[in-house]
Amino acid sequence: MVNNSLKFTRNGYVKLSTKLGEVRDKSITISFKIADNGIGIPDDQQDTIFDSFAQGSIEINRKYGGTGLGLAIVKKLVELMDGSIYLNSKVGLGTTFTFELPFHLTDDTPIVIAKIEYDEKKLYKKTILLVEDNKINQMITKKMLENKGIYCDIVDNGELAIETMRTEHAYDLVLMDVHLPGINGTIATKLIREFNSSTPIIALKAISLNENREMLLSFGMTDVITKPFDPKKFYKTIANYLS
Repeated sequence: MVNNSLKFTRNGYVKLSTKLGEVRDKSITISFKIADNGIGIPDDQQDTIFDSFAQGSIEINRKYGGTGLGLAIVKKLVELMDGSIYLNSKVGLGTTFTFELPFHLTDDTPIVIAKIEYDEKKLYKKTILLVEDNKINQMITKKMLENKGIYCDIVDNGELAIETMRTEHAYDLVLMDVHLPGINGTIATKLIREFNSSTPIIALKAISLNENREMLLSFGMTDVITKPFDPKKFYKTIANYLS
């Protein structure tokens, strides 16, 4: 279903969310929602969209591809798990699929309630400079920051990072990619530390890279976050250095 939303949403968003529903002694219900702002489904086709080989139209089939079996399979799987699935869609505005599944609990089934291990208030309205040359990483990281109410500026090389930090004094923190074109992140940090010793600079490195934490800290970096990001660790590390 997520794949369907991605396929029919060329420019926009696809959101996946879950919500704990009814809780009983031996069972719980979890609601799953996939929402997008893609092309939408016409009203007269919504009743048959879960049927085998049903797809919006021949034109849509040619443009987007697919066999038309995906939603029929999803509906069958949901029903086999004693769940139910719903559709809400408007042409040009997008589509939301919601399905609910019951889960049976045993006496030793732990119910874990996730705890936020950082103060989200520390993140709100802070300003961060992101130094990253990869466009996709720029987009993902900026979105993660903005989701917490953080303002984010982006530069894509070490030289610009140095110049920006020399002339701007409004940044609460810097996220510095280690591997950059030209001056890399470690040298850029070392040069920034010659005139700015207080702003936290957190290194961003791929988990497969050989640079160790101690080496990165020796260049003046404050901490290290590995990519791909674990959201909880990402926000917690940033919050630790924002007052």
